[in-house]
Formats: sequence, structure tokens, C-alpha cells
Amino acid sequence: YITMSDLENLLDTKLDDLADLPSFAAFPRGAHSVKATFDMKEINDKPAVELNFVLVETLELSDPQDTAPSAGDTSNTMFMLGNEFGVGNLKKCAKPFQEALQLETIRDVIEQVKDVECVIVTGLRADKNDKDKFYLVVKEITVL
Repeated sequence: YITMSDLENLLDTKLDDLADLPSFAAFPRGAHSVKATFDMKEINDKPAVELNFVLVETLELSDPQDTAPSAGDTSNTMFMLGNEFGVGNLKKCAKPFQEALQLETIRDVIEQVKDVECVIVTGLRADKNDKDKFYLVVKEITVL
């Protein structure tokens, strides 16, 4: 909620002093401290689960030449539920949350994992049709 006083102060602020909009992109290869949230989605009329990440900080980059994302930047990974790869990857990523939070079912994980602090180790996968587009690959999750 913003008050009129807050609005007046904002209007007197220089544009360069305002925070940039957080970016949405695959985090670079490495280890990142994040807040994780599971959500149900429908993609192209097919059921999917989305695992969203908000960056707290980058802990280590696999390639020191990469640029670390900024705190608050977001990324995600999707699990299409209509094939064994999507279901298998969902299981791999949900298991650390299920064990750490003592949850029973996939539904419990999806409904209860909201802004859970964890460390993820990431890789990247190139789009098969656009070699300049990359998707986040979650290799490991440690719930804090």
C-alpha cells in the first residue's frame, strides 16, 4: 500500500535511483540461494507443474565469466505431466521438499511449497529450435 506521502517522495526521485525491474531468465550454471514455489499450470491445454525461483543470491558460478543475476530475479522450470520425463523430473525436484518438510503427496508439495528457502545447483539446456534460447535445468536442491 502506498500513501500520498510515499507517492510524493517517489515523484521527486530520479529515474536512475529507482530499482530496475527484476529479470526473468534462466539462471547461469552454478549454485544459487533461492526461494522456491510450486504451482499447477496448463500449457498448450496440457497439465504441468511449474517450479518458480526467486533469487536470494548467487553462491557460485560454474563459469566465472558469466554474469550473476541480481537478487529478486526470477527463473523457473516446468514439468509436463503427460510424459515420463516430466513426471520423473518432478519427482526428482519435489523429493527434497517432501523429505525436508515431511509432506506426503505431490499435491501436498505443490500446495505447501511457497517461498521455501533452498539452494539449487543449475545447468542450462539449449532450445532444440533456437540455439540462443536456454532453459533452466535443476541438477540438485537442498532445502534449508
